[in-house]
Amino acid sequence: MDTIVNSLYDSVLFKNIKLADIEKILILLKYSVKTYKKNELIFGVEHEANYVGIILDGSIRVQKDLASGRIVTLLVKTKGDLFGEGSVFSDTLNYPSNIFSAETSEILLISKQSLINLTSSDSILLHNLLRSLANRVLLLNLKTELLSYSSIQKKIAFSLLFLMDKFKINNIVDLPFSKKDWSEHLNTSRPSLCRELGALSKQGILQVEGRKILILKEQLLLGILHA
Repeated sequence: MDTIVNSLYDSVLFKNIKLADIEKILILLKYSVKTYKKNELIFGVEHEANYVGIILDGSIRVQKDLASGRIVTLLVKTKGDLFGEGSVFSDTLNYPSNIFSAETSEILLISKQSLINLTSSDSILLHNLLRSLANRVLLLNLKTELLSYSSIQKKIAFSLLFLMDKFKINNIVDLPFSKKDWSEHLNTSRPSLCRELGALSKQGILQVEGRKILILKEQLLLGILHA
């Protein structure tokens, strides 16, 4: 249990709650912990939306199958993040998207009723849940803005400057997914993404090394959005 408690201490839902209190909550809470392999389905569009997940280790990606046959990666979440909370509290009966494990991941699963019982008796947990839901809405609004841009360079700029702020340290963005997944996230093809990244590198705006992208000239990247 100690490993789970330590992982939850850094999670979105248990933010600002002491380790000893988390341990007490777990004793009363009905939950299960499952390990998923890379690309294994956690929640699918055919599954009833009854559970919320907390990532104890690893990462997940949320994908939407479009009518055109294309697959779009909507969100990527990492250790400590909550997922599925928007679905279980909505009017939908099923999860609206497929959620896959992006790597070998350990997930703590809580039923909807257990989460309701948990948050109704603890104001901090309730606040953390509502903040997670609000941040999800903000992120989806940013995603909508991203898709409004017509050029790939503008999508790259917006993604690096705003959507990936969580993964940015000292102007270095450590991509949480492959370039193939990123291209799906931007609603473009991988070759087109790589071509435009190469063009931005030649202009001295970016430096790309695998999944690490160094933003050399942030003002020029901002200028692309307003061109």
